Amino acid sequence: MVNKLGISDCMQAIIHAGGKGTRLGKKNIPKVMIKIGEKPVLEHQIMLLKRNGITDIILCVKHISGVIKNYFGDGSKFGVKISYSEEDEFLGTAGALKFAEKMIKDDFVLLYGDVMLNLNIGKLVKFHKEKGGLATLVVHKSDHLYDSDVVDIDSNGKVKKFWRPKKDEKFKNLTNAAVFVFNRSILEHIEKNEFLDLSKDILPKIIESSCDVYGYNTPDYIKDMGTVDRLKKVTKDYDDGKIFRKGVFLDRDGVINKEVSFLYEPSQMSLLDGSAEAIKSLNKNGFVIIVVTNQPVVARNMCSEDDIDKIHDKMKKLLSDHGAKVNAVYYCPHHPDKGYPEENPKYKIVCDCRKPAPGMIFAGSNEFSLDPQECFMVGDRTADIKAGENAGCKTILLKTGKAGKDKKYNVKPDFVCKNLHEAAKLIIKTKKVKMRV
Repeated sequence: MVNKLGISDCMQAIIHAGGKGTRLGKKNIPKVMIKIGEKPVLEHQIMLLKRNGITDIILCVKHISGVIKNYFGDGSKFGVKISYSEEDEFLGTAGALKFAEKMIKDDFVLLYGDVMLNLNIGKLVKFHKEKGGLATLVVHKSDHLYDSDVVDIDSNGKVKKFWRPKKDEKFKNLTNAAVFVFNRSILEHIEKNEFLDLSKDILPKIIESSCDVYGYNTPDYIKDMGTVDRLKKVTKDYDDGKIFRKGVFLDRDGVINKEVSFLYEPSQMSLLDGSAEAIKSLNKNGFVIIVVTNQPVVARNMCSEDDIDKIHDKMKKLLSDHGAKVNAVYYCPHHPDKGYPEENPKYKIVCDCRKPAPGMIFAGSNEFSLDPQECFMVGDRTADIKAGENAGCKTILLKTGKAGKDKKYNVKPDFVCKNLHEAAKLIIKTKKVKMRV
């Protein structure tokens, strides 16, 4: 299922991570461990799954598997659970799935480990659930058509044909992106202990047998890096910011606007001196600005979500008057503590959006193609810093607002700044954010 933040729940992911990388000329390193930026492509994939709410991951390994196991272990240091399935002999992309059958619980996402991608997997999973098919293939336009599997889909997204084209053959540019969601029953179509390829042996067969297979057409970034030329292209795209944009997540109260105890109506909204100018400078330098704020005044029944929207409309208007803008506002209306007579019980729940949970950061990252590990989280409370840590962001604590004096969480921010203006100067200066390992 997909929760209200557009993040997948209760899904497994399987990654084919056993490739040799022969076309890349790499003999002493698994293909999935080749670095894009400062971390292996497989780590990029795992962190993408994590921020889409998928933390139960199976790695199908073979070639120099010890390198992968030593790096990722059980996944705990990456905030996920990793299990390994290793064949005695290479069984192909379909055979490896069959070999891992006992580990697969239900519907699952499948990635090929030599693909660099930035995809909203929550939307993909939602599409798969709504269609109810045996399989969903992610499809897109390719820049290497005659080395790709071409897909023909009807107006409802159902796949009519799946094939490898011949040279000079005419067809629409819509190809298999090597990202899938499968119903577990796909395993019934795969013979045990045989070398079988999904694209050659399984998918054409199930499509021809009238099984419901759908194509999810997306312009999101998905490129394989399995050849020297493609690796160079993906690396350049990464360095040029074409895969992940740079973003800044901002708390609201005490960071953008003046701290007010229980701000619940627009008249209480007023900007801190210099905050609009700081945001304007970040706008000019190409940063995506996303506000992530806990608003338990709704759970306290002091105002409605409509009132929160009006408060944010005023904030945006005040910023706009100074030539500044935020790209999005995410807020959490919940509070976990129950039992007060005046509360709104609908919102008295434990959720995945209330900071220090990273749900709002992950949702914003998915919407705006951001990698949290290349972003900053700026706040005045320890919950803000903890949320940034949980998402993998660099963190900045401001001396405005609560100035971290709430002491609710034991955290150590990466930076401490006097105000948002000072933080913006630091962020702009640090144009290349080093990723965490």
